[in-house]
Amino acid sequence: MKGGRTLVGLDVGTTKTCAVIGQEYRDAQLHVLGMGTAPSYGLKGGQIVDVVLTVKAIDEAIYRAEQAARVRVSSIVAGIAGGHLQSHSQRSELRLMPNEREVGNRHISAVVRGAAVLSLPDDREVVAVIPKTFSADHLSDVLDPRGLAARRLAVEAHVVTGATNAVANLHRCIDQAGLASEGAVLQPLASARACLTHEQRREGVVLIDIGGGTTDVAVFVDDACWHIAVIPLGGSIVTADIARGLRLPTKAAEALKVQHGRVDPWIASDDSTVDVPGFDHGAPVAVRRRDLGEVVTSRMEELLTLVRSEIVRSGYYDILPAGAVLTGGGSRVAGLPALASELLGMPVGLGRPQPLHGLDDDLRSPEFSTGVGLVLMAAQHSDADGWVTTSVRPRQGVLSRLGDWMRSVVTPPAT
Repeated sequence: MKGGRTLVGLDVGTTKTCAVIGQEYRDAQLHVLGMGTAPSYGLKGGQIVDVVLTVKAIDEAIYRAEQAARVRVSSIVAGIAGGHLQSHSQRSELRLMPNEREVGNRHISAVVRGAAVLSLPDDREVVAVIPKTFSADHLSDVLDPRGLAARRLAVEAHVVTGATNAVANLHRCIDQAGLASEGAVLQPLASARACLTHEQRREGVVLIDIGGGTTDVAVFVDDACWHIAVIPLGGSIVTADIARGLRLPTKAAEALKVQHGRVDPWIASDDSTVDVPGFDHGAPVAVRRRDLGEVVTSRMEELLTLVRSEIVRSGYYDILPAGAVLTGGGSRVAGLPALASELLGMPVGLGRPQPLHGLDDDLRSPEFSTGVGLVLMAAQHSDADGWVTTSVRPRQGVLSRLGDWMRSVVTPPAT
């Protein structure tokens, strides 16, 4: 069995930068060769605020992934995220020429291009166009209109826009790290690709990706993304509250949250303590688990309340029988799925990257969902599952690869 293309997903997050290296094989399977992470200090709220520190994090993550995979890489597929993203519902329509009898690829390409035509200020640009459903004459809710006899074709699309400078800063950091950007994919779509099943996406599910600085909310119905929103709160706000409330160094507060953070009902009566390093030359500080639980629970309840409001605002709250899936590093709080289920009023599970050859169980952790998903989407030419038509080379623009996307717009991803 011989290997094929080497693929690299780069997740530049607020608290962590992650690089995942995979390789395609002739059996059409993706093999994970290595993974590397590095702390991120150059981002705030998902946006780059320090180029030097961000390039350093990218360099370190790529180097560690290369060491693990024993290969050298020169190009990556990057994730786009941050509070600057905004979503819009858009409808586009076209009429076929009198001598045209059936819908073809170029008609779908044209109608999707029409959905991307928005009146935007100079500081914003379209970063993704996600078709939801098509209609052909009197037929509605069509997933694949190719080959249908019709005189009129329309699409209901989800269009995501971003701040031009925020997108440019990401690619600038990638360039300065000596890498070529082969693709750019919305991070919630990548996370969904890694940890949602085809059945969940088809029946109706909401993905809640809790990162360090932001929380992404993505609603999937009929195997398409119908809504995306970014909440400007993430796991780092919990860490900051622990550090302030319990008077601890930030590093110690983060470790305390990850190792001992809980939001279950029994934490309120737990008077046991755990020792953590303090400010006084690392002298240990005894922290009551009950006090820690109170801080973590308060912030998580606030975040989940905002998530619920966003799902309701989307208009799709009542059509999500598969419930919600939590993923991202901020989801690794003991008892969080149960708390989320109570506050959201729906079943909630914890999402981990799907099993892949070379991906050990200890790496199938929620904080790696985006990185793994980026490699999976790169293996399908970034947008082959029909979720996104984001640019593969940023200077070409969002619509430059609609032809490639068209060839597989409705091909469902493997689960």
